[in-house]
Amino acid sequence: MKKFQILIFGASGTHGNWDEQGGWAERLRRRVIKGILTNPNKFHGHVFNLGVPGDTTAVLLARMENEIKSRLFYLETIIIISVGVNDSRIKNSDKKPLITEEEFVANQEKLLKLAKKYTDKVLFVGYNPVDENRTAPWDECYTYRCDRIIKCNNIVKSICAKNKVDFVDVYPLIESKDIYDGLHPNSSGHKKIYEQIWPYLEKFLK
Repeated sequence: MKKFQILIFGASGTHGNWDEQGGWAERLRRRVIKGILTNPNKFHGHVFNLGVPGDTTAVLLARMENEIKSRLFYLETIIIISVGVNDSRIKNSDKKPLITEEEFVANQEKLLKLAKKYTDKVLFVGYNPVDENRTAPWDECYTYRCDRIIKCNNIVKSICAKNKVDFVDVYPLIESKDIYDGLHPNSSGHKKIYEQIWPYLEKFLK
């Protein structure tokens, strides 16, 4: 019997806000559980959505190892990471990025190194575009911009390519109609992201 745990890390996009079905991570969990129920003698495992709204790469680094250690039930672990949109923010007070490009690169490399400490089955998921005319009306301190998100997305893609780790680029998939509030995907956006991620996860589960 194949026994596994899937740990999905990220921020509000991973947490699943603004999707009536709970977000792309929840959609993945439901499909995995359906597979377990269909083949109870073949599969057994757990899927944990560990996305926390507001998380940055630095905040995730501070909690990630403890989250992993507390959920190592079986030998096989799969880790999915999608964090960085909040790092891309521009502070309105001084028009500067939240962190430097060098800090962002270092944090993403540390996240990858930490994940690979526990498993070779690591998947990074990129970021959706934003509607700059509608983003973050709840937070007047920061601005989200597509050019910054593209830059961060490409940095993570490059790190994954260098380390031969799978990267799911969801940026080209998401249109304005797939965004709820200018920043977060709505149900159609989450569905598109889930459908793009599933083949990678399915490969890990074989």
